[in-house]
Amino acid sequence: MTITTTGSALSAACLFSGMGGLASSLKNGGFELAWASDNDPYACLTFRHRFPNVNLIEKDVRALSVRQNNLSPVDVLAAGFPCQSFSQAGDRKGFADPRGRLFFEIPRLLKEIPPPKRPRLLILENVSHLLHGANGTWFDRVQRELRQAGYWFRKESCWIANVKDATDIPQDRERLFLLAASREHFGYNPFTDSPDTKAPNRKKLDDLINRQVKAPAEEYLAEDNRYFKMIEEKISTGQSSRNIYQLRRSYVREKRDGLCPTLTANMGIGGHNVPFIKDDWGIRRLSIEEVARFQGFTETGNLFPTIPSMEKYRLLGNAVCTKLGYVVSQDCVRILRGASK
Repeated sequence: MTITTTGSALSAACLFSGMGGLASSLKNGGFELAWASDNDPYACLTFRHRFPNVNLIEKDVRALSVRQNNLSPVDVLAAGFPCQSFSQAGDRKGFADPRGRLFFEIPRLLKEIPPPKRPRLLILENVSHLLHGANGTWFDRVQRELRQAGYWFRKESCWIANVKDATDIPQDRERLFLLAASREHFGYNPFTDSPDTKAPNRKKLDDLINRQVKAPAEEYLAEDNRYFKMIEEKISTGQSSRNIYQLRRSYVREKRDGLCPTLTANMGIGGHNVPFIKDDWGIRRLSIEEVARFQGFTETGNLFPTIPSMEKYRLLGNAVCTKLGYVVSQDCVRILRGASK
C-alpha cells in the first residue's frame, strides 16, 4: 500500500550507498536523504549525478566518523553491506573475509551516536544465505552486534523477498532485509511480519525489453562467435525464443516462464552471467537501459554520467531493486507515522 506522509519530513541516510538503489527506494517512499557514503569512485560519480543535493561522503567506511564527518541524525539508516562473503555462489568466508567484516562498521558508527539521536529504524540488505550460512553463526553474530548497539532485532524481523513476487518486475532476484528498531524509541521491534507484498500484475519481458528497434552494433554477437553458436543452439531447443538466455562460464541457461535471471555485477565483463536475448537482427545482450528497468530505475535516459559501459552494468548488478526497497520504505513510513496496516 502507499502511505501519504504528513507532518515534518522523515529523514534517511545510506551507508554502502552504491549508485543509489536503496536511496531511490527511500526517496520515492517520501524520505528526505540527509547523507550517504561509499568509496567506489564510479558509484560516487553516479550517486552525485543522480542526487546532486545530497551530502555524499566518498570515503572508506572504516575511516568514517559520526563526529568528524558531521553525520546528522536521521530517522532511518539503510545499508546494503557487501554480500560476496555471504553468498552461496562465493567462497562463503563470512566474517573471515575483509569484505564481510565491513558489516561491523555499522554497529561501530551507531555506537558513536548518543542513544536518543540514533536512527529509529535500520534497513540492512544482503543475500538470503546470510540467514542460514555457517550453521547460523553469521546471523547470530549480526543479531548480537545489533542488539549491543541498542536495537531490537531477531530472526522474525527479517524479510526474504523476491522481486518477481513483491513487485511487478519479472526478475527472479531474492534478497534479505534485516529490519531493526531502536530501543530508545520503541518498546519492541515493530517489524513483526513481512511488509504488504500484494504486487500488481507482473509485467511481461517485452514491457521492459525493446525488440522493436535495432540496438547498436556492438551489442550483438557476431555469427562466428562461439558464444553466438552456444546461445543459438540453446534457443533452438528452449521453451521460447522470447526468453532471456544467460551465458554462464561454460554453458547457456534459459530463464523460463517469462522471467529475467538475477542480474549480477559481473554481467558487464563478459563470459559469466551475461543476459542475452534474440531479436530480428540477431543475438544481443540486454542493454544498460533494459537492465536498469529490471532493477526498477525509471530515469533510464539520464541515469549515469559519462563512465564506461562495463561500470554501468556492474553498478546496476550491485544495486538494490528500487521497487523492492520501496516496499520496505513504505513499512518504515507506516511505523514511524504510527499508522496501522
